[in-house]
Amino acid sequence: MTTVDLYPYLILVGGSILAATFWLLSRARAQARQSQKLVKLNETLHFDLPDFLSQCWPLLEAGGISGFSWHMSWFGTSMSKDYGTRTDNVLSQHFDMQEIVLNVYLFHHSKGWERRYFTQLLADSLFLLLRMDIWIKLGMIHGTFDQTAKMNVFLQHDMKNLVQLVSLAAEQVRDVKPGQELSVLSALQRSMPAMEERVKHALHMLVLPQPRQYLPIPLAPMLANIAETYALEVDIAGSATVSLPKDVLRSIFDNLLGNYSLQARKSDNSCVQLQIVISVSGSRIVLEFEDRLGEPFLRPERLFEPFWSERGSGRGIGLYQSQQMAESLGGTLTALAPEDGPLKFVLTLKDGVPAPAAGA
Repeated sequence: MTTVDLYPYLILVGGSILAATFWLLSRARAQARQSQKLVKLNETLHFDLPDFLSQCWPLLEAGGISGFSWHMSWFGTSMSKDYGTRTDNVLSQHFDMQEIVLNVYLFHHSKGWERRYFTQLLADSLFLLLRMDIWIKLGMIHGTFDQTAKMNVFLQHDMKNLVQLVSLAAEQVRDVKPGQELSVLSALQRSMPAMEERVKHALHMLVLPQPRQYLPIPLAPMLANIAETYALEVDIAGSATVSLPKDVLRSIFDNLLGNYSLQARKSDNSCVQLQIVISVSGSRIVLEFEDRLGEPFLRPERLFEPFWSERGSGRGIGLYQSQQMAESLGGTLTALAPEDGPLKFVLTLKDGVPAPAAGA
């Protein structure tokens, strides 16, 4: 047989290979489209696993799956569905992740290797999406619990501040000397409303979040009131008014001044001379807090680290909480720790309006 005689056979073989290649490519594209449709459906359903399982059958059937069955324990509730026709050819997957247990079965008629291959690809895409949905759901739940735990820690810290304020008030009442009753009563009349606000703020944290009220707040009087509540000697320079949620702003100041109060009460020899400088820069208010008698702070990198405290009894979240609150208002809280000078906290707040001059 000559080479010329082989041409028809070569053309036939080449044509067959080309036809098979085009058929495989078309099947691959079709299967890729079905996988993309599964992904799109999952996104449309916001990665909700029960809804996705209930609505993905038409796409699986269009992809060559003859039957689909799943059985799931969803946080203690049993669910199951069957679609299509069962066959002897089955692809299955078992998921067991914490409170979610899922068994999935895909039935198909494919016996040829190429059909089994494309069916396996579609099944793998489905299994991957199911696994992703489970992790997303569990991640959302754990994230919510983590946020709740974080709120509980903040509430515990707020309660510690309240106990500190009540202890100060109790000391004032317990150590009243004859003839000082009126001055102590006057001090309590000024400090008790501030304590009442703190209690209300803690209660609001325990119920549904309340809408924030952005009210004009003169900063100097608020700081002076909080400093007096903590029995701190304070020198306030400058003045400004901000339109921010009063309870959030007071919590920031509480945490900052509360730290200085604890420092002042650390021992009988401890003394704090707090200076607060308020300045206005455009739409920003800058507040600088500094203890003029303070010593250099040796661990500045630890200041805003949650659950770290230089006091063994401290929870170590006050400054972290204040920083988070400042950022929630569009501001910042930072610290300057020179090697040869006292620590200085710098709080910036947005939407600041200079306070009117006295007598204006």
